Amino acid sequence: MAKVLLLSPLYLDLYGNLQKAAGRYFPLGLGYIASYLRKYGNHEVRMYEPEAQRLSHEDIARIIKTFAPEVIGLTCTTPNFARAIKMAGICKINSGAKVVLGGVHASAIPEFIMQKYPDLIDCVVAGEGEITMLELVNAYQSGSGIETIKGIVYAKDGEVIRNEIRPFIENPDSIPFPSRDLIPQALFAPNMHNARYRNCATILTSRGCPFNCSFCASRLVSGRKYRTHSAEYVLAEMSLLKQDYHIRQLVITDDTFTLDQNRLETICRGMIDRKMRLAWFCFGQAGTVDRELLKLMKKAGCYSIGFGVESSDEATLKKMGKNILPAKAKETIKIAQGLGLKTQAFYIIGSPGETREQMNSTVKFSREVGSTLAFYNMLVPFPGTREFDYFFSGIPLEEIDWEKFVAIGEHCVVKNASVSAKEIERIIGGANISYYAHPKRLFNIAFHIRTFYELGNYLRGGSALLKQTGKWFK
Repeated sequence: MAKVLLLSPLYLDLYGNLQKAAGRYFPLGLGYIASYLRKYGNHEVRMYEPEAQRLSHEDIARIIKTFAPEVIGLTCTTPNFARAIKMAGICKINSGAKVVLGGVHASAIPEFIMQKYPDLIDCVVAGEGEITMLELVNAYQSGSGIETIKGIVYAKDGEVIRNEIRPFIENPDSIPFPSRDLIPQALFAPNMHNARYRNCATILTSRGCPFNCSFCASRLVSGRKYRTHSAEYVLAEMSLLKQDYHIRQLVITDDTFTLDQNRLETICRGMIDRKMRLAWFCFGQAGTVDRELLKLMKKAGCYSIGFGVESSDEATLKKMGKNILPAKAKETIKIAQGLGLKTQAFYIIGSPGETREQMNSTVKFSREVGSTLAFYNMLVPFPGTREFDYFFSGIPLEEIDWEKFVAIGEHCVVKNASVSAKEIERIIGGANISYYAHPKRLFNIAFHIRTFYELGNYLRGGSALLKQTGKWFK
């Protein structure tokens, strides 16, 4: 039995003015790895989320010294990559543990990371981490070597070595529920726009996405093959969350929860039959739901659903790899609105070759769609995506300021688009003003508020958005 410590770096301050609207979510990726190590390896695992637990680097150093782990696993996204590297340094100073880095950013550029930080990182996990991490911990404990472990990149004798790619887990039900017992659930809270109840949990019911959107990097970890937990697995986890953690709300984090309609219907009917009475949000896709399915989802507790509309321009959508027409997205959102669901529409501004006129057309179209909430996101070309290759192919990786790669952040990182970064920021600022200053849309938001907790979050989030909009126009 080995001692394993799992950590995630700080991230909230990266949102700038918008951090007041950001949530603190249980780290599902680390939670799954923890449960896998405990079940199949009988290893002793401790896990910390410094943001939610308000742990400083000094606190982390003390934890490392006291626990004395043999392996430390770190996860990171693109914007908090530099913080993960700093945390790796703290790990090395305060222990003799092997330090393993994973997550979507690490999976995108593992060779670069090992080449640049061989003294801080012993190994990078590329792709899904459960089986790979178990094999790594077992190998480090026994001293048997890691040369045959799939899905890793490491340095040996000054050379960076990438082992064979790890196949994705075919049966997600073989993965135990994430180890939520390792961190108090009460420390976590949803994003402002998804906050109906304080007792909220995230849940992931599937992995992989068959679509090929040019701006999405999730396939680096989860792949393109759509793999799902069974309906019974999902219902069992929901029941556990309600009974053991007194959860009242779920944020379902699947890329597209509505992709398998038969499974979705089974889950919804199971929630109804078991009288779960959980409020929940999910991401849908306009082409995968109809009126009857949306009605069933609402009956099962769905109160809010998000759709990636992205653009009103069909040529831009085609370049993105999106196969849903704007008219179809608009129609589906109108149906959901008519059923009383709180709808969220997401738009991307700044795609390759997108003109100012096309951007403004998308903003105008969003007002015609009339979703409860509209999110205007600056394009963030994450490494591993086609957009990154378009905008950053000629820039050395060590010269890129990763901390500005925030999905809903302050700064536009696209520098060589047909429209300047500053102009993109102003277009987004103006879009938010024109959308939320309209009395009809404010009434639409107010109509969906059910709790004082929800109201308070809207007020804080609205204040943060207003402050950030002012900064964009400065």
